[in-house]
Amino acid sequence: MEYRFYRDLKHSYMVCSCADNDEDNNDVRYQLKILESGRIKRLINCNFRTINQENFLYYDITSMINIADRFSSRGLSKEQLITLLSNMKEMMENLSEFLMGDEGIVLDTGNVFVNLSTGEYSFMYYPYLKEQRSFEEFAEQLLDIVDHDDEAAVDIIYNLCDKAHIKEMLFLDILEDILSNNIEETENIIEKEPVKTKTVDLYESDDIYPEEDEGESKTESRMERSGRSLGGKMQILFFFMFMAVIAGIMYVRMNYILTKEENLLSIGIMFISGITGTVALIGGFKAMQKPKAAANDIEEDAEEAEEENYDDYDEYEDFEAYKAPVKVTSNFSEKNSSDRSDEYDNSETVVLTDTEEKGMTLYSTNLDKTMRISLDKLPLTIGKMEGCVDRVISDSSISRIHCRIIKDLHGIALIDLGSTNGSFVNGLKIAAQKKTYIDEGDEVKLGRICFDLR
Repeated sequence: MEYRFYRDLKHSYMVCSCADNDEDNNDVRYQLKILESGRIKRLINCNFRTINQENFLYYDITSMINIADRFSSRGLSKEQLITLLSNMKEMMENLSEFLMGDEGIVLDTGNVFVNLSTGEYSFMYYPYLKEQRSFEEFAEQLLDIVDHDDEAAVDIIYNLCDKAHIKEMLFLDILEDILSNNIEETENIIEKEPVKTKTVDLYESDDIYPEEDEGESKTESRMERSGRSLGGKMQILFFFMFMAVIAGIMYVRMNYILTKEENLLSIGIMFISGITGTVALIGGFKAMQKPKAAANDIEEDAEEAEEENYDDYDEYEDFEAYKAPVKVTSNFSEKNSSDRSDEYDNSETVVLTDTEEKGMTLYSTNLDKTMRISLDKLPLTIGKMEGCVDRVISDSSISRIHCRIIKDLHGIALIDLGSTNGSFVNGLKIAAQKKTYIDEGDEVKLGRICFDLR
């Protein structure tokens, strides 16, 4: 089965061609209608399109990534494995309700997708699939991406592989048997609410410039503080006005003869004005103190943010080191040479190999502080989703799982993992999920961050 990746403004698709000789097959037509309706849960939504008299299936994988890429850095944990198997069981039960067989399920870790926002898994159903990968092979693929440090996950996957070798057992029976041993964990995961992340959609919500929203919230908070300060000053002004009223009444009482009713009225007005003025004075001082406290909190938050940013770049503190010229010093002398000649006369010359040479490094060119990404240890996954990638780049133009750098017999290759803003090599945008080989001197651009490979 051949497929390619296509992305428009808001959506990302996996595109597969349709077999021409199966157009009049009633079973295939029924399966296509069910798939387009989206009534089967846990299957990737798809739609049928005809372009230049050729038929294609467009699978909507927006905000998704296949599990082979998702768990290449950190393997499947026990909870994630149970969720995957329970979602698969639910999908197969839904297929049986619509009288659709499991022969169209694409059992491959590269075609099983996980939603990065909810953690739920979706499976690909291809009606034209001729040769289906066996469940045994799929279980072995899961064994490769499971977290081998998680003993519980390893036990489950080995149990799954053992049962997958039994040809008499069906897919659904194997899943039910595995999940029945972990019924408590399965129920907890199914009932658990979807996890809400800050970036809701990998393709739609990775705003390139979210700083604008932050600026608006900061402006609003300053306006609120200014309003509180102005209100405090007004309350203090009211205090002085009430004091002026009291002073005026005192002047009238001292210079004029008042009747009994006027005397009582003046005393009442003075009493009310005194209480109201005191309350206004206290409230004014409190309102004047709140902006100062809020300003102090903002300064503390800014200091903490600065410390966090500094921590993120701790490993780049020595970014100027590579620019400095290398100075070679030696304490070699004839005396030392003669004294040590006997020691090394019979020593063998060591041949330097490529494996002993230091790998290349990506150096950022358009950041205030140079970022270095060493390519000594490959494969390397890059993105901004901490815990899911090998190297975290906290930039809004970088997708949660952006790209992977691998090394094979032909050299070092960059693979874009369906990122929102794409990956570029020497100014050219590379295709998703395809190897693009890079070499020393190339310019690599991830999102809006440019790197030089040296």
